[in-house]
Amino acid sequence: MFVQLYNKQMKTTIKFRYFFSIFFALLFITSCNIEPFEGEIPEGEISEGDDDVPGVFKVDFDSQTYIADIATASISGDIINITGLRGANQEMVSLTIFASEVGTYSIGVANGITEINGAAYNTNSKDGTGDTWIGVTNFADSQGEITITEIDNQNETISGTFFFTGHHTELESKEFTNGVFDKVSFKSEVAPTSSNNEFFAKVDGVEFKEEKINAIAASGGGISNLGIVATMNNDSRVISLNLDPDVVPGSYELKAFSSPTALYNKSRSEFFSSESGEVIITLHDKANKRIVGTFEFTASSFLNPEEKYEITEGSFDVTYF
Repeated sequence: MFVQLYNKQMKTTIKFRYFFSIFFALLFITSCNIEPFEGEIPEGEISEGDDDVPGVFKVDFDSQTYIADIATASISGDIINITGLRGANQEMVSLTIFASEVGTYSIGVANGITEINGAAYNTNSKDGTGDTWIGVTNFADSQGEITITEIDNQNETISGTFFFTGHHTELESKEFTNGVFDKVSFKSEVAPTSSNNEFFAKVDGVEFKEEKINAIAASGGGISNLGIVATMNNDSRVISLNLDPDVVPGSYELKAFSSPTALYNKSRSEFFSSESGEVIITLHDKANKRIVGTFEFTASSFLNPEEKYEITEGSFDVTYF
């Protein structure tokens, strides 16, 4: 009985960490503010209760109110990112919403693996060593809401409210309540890419003609990822790889519930994970943040394991952020 219970708990934990790691990577890849804030963060300029001060970002957790020293936002197509930074270590609360208009949006519910409204808290985003709490569990149960009450295009500000349950591990969580972002300035931009990035793959023998290639290394909550994401058809089709940021040249098996993993998105609502395959790293220049390799994998659906796709002739040569 104990062995059965232990095995069940281990499988649940592995699955949670798999979802957590995928979402963590995608949250930072799809967020437009994925590069650290440059410069000193001023402290003490906003006091509790200053709801009418432009650029206010605050939320309650751990029996206190987190008030950001700097609040920033960006809008890129139908992706909105809002971030509040505090302190020398750039403690951070970040919101990512797949929307372009006012409304209320659920956090942590999948409308497709690339369309998950997200919320995250990191204790040290400056060097990526902080602990992270993310508003996602199984991509099916809502972990909170973000309400956008105003997008002022003339003054380029965004306002709204939010709350969410942030998960650090399967058993550790925090409640983030009474969240407010008021008249936070935004800019329209796109996620950083490198013009030198190269990517190739075939899906069932047909070339995947990507339009964008993004790559980023990120750490948090005891999980680290080097994510490589190639997208096409306005982000509705995606091939992505999740690697260890410290990976060294060699051959690695791709599986569904262990690192490294790979994903194929057939559409915004259909995603398929690597059930088998291989990635071969031929070069990893950490000093210049360049990684080169090849890959292939069989992608299957969690919901319909019989539906499979063969991803072949994969190769990449990218610079990551």
